[in-house]
Amino acid sequence: MMIPVILSRVFGLGVYKKGIQAQQAEVAFTFDDGPDPRYTSELLDLLKQYDVLATFFVLGSKAEQYPHLTRRIHDEGHQVGIHNFIHKCNLLIFPWKLKRQHINRTADIIEGIIGEYQVSRRRG
Repeated sequence: MMIPVILSRVFGLGVYKKGIQAQQAEVAFTFDDGPDPRYTSELLDLLKQYDVLATFFVLGSKAEQYPHLTRRIHDEGHQVGIHNFIHKCNLLIFPWKLKRQHINRTADIIEGIIGEYQVSRRRG
């Protein structure tokens, strides 16, 4: 977990850069580990109020448990990405098991809910 933080914050690699890089500053909002029945609706209402789009990296287990929230994320124009099936560090899962039992399974669940295949995958 610390390697990406060090690479992005110390060396400026990835999405985090020190200083102003463009004429107009932009920011990307991402949310992990949902959807959550307590917070996701409130968050979506707030994002809609300010006309802001975000990317939600969902857990397959929670998308399966709360399909109405997953569908709402998508229907309101946000991107739905794959976090994992459950919240577990990928370093603790064999690569073949990760792909088959977590990523592909989550992609199938999301596709069944929103009708689109998702290719955005969060690492870590």
